[in-house]
Amino acid sequence: MLLPPEYAWIGLVAMGAVFVFIADLIGNTLSFHNRFLNAVTTTIVFAAAFAFFIYFRYGSVMLTDWGVAVMKPAP
Repeated sequence: MLLPPEYAWIGLVAMGAVFVFIADLIGNTLSFHNRFLNAVTTTIVFAAAFAFFIYFRYGSVMLTDWGVAVMKPAP
């Protein structure tokens, strides 16, 4: 880990920004100049990349009334 634990959220924000940039780049390439189709494509690519990252970084995650609980360790 490059950052101290109290600043770990900066790494997650940076990773999310990279995912959004790549998803938007792929969405712009695939949408053929249609803004609505671009937004849908970008959303799908971002959701897939973010879910992939969260699953392999944290394992199974469950949302609770108190926040987030990790159900099993990452593989």
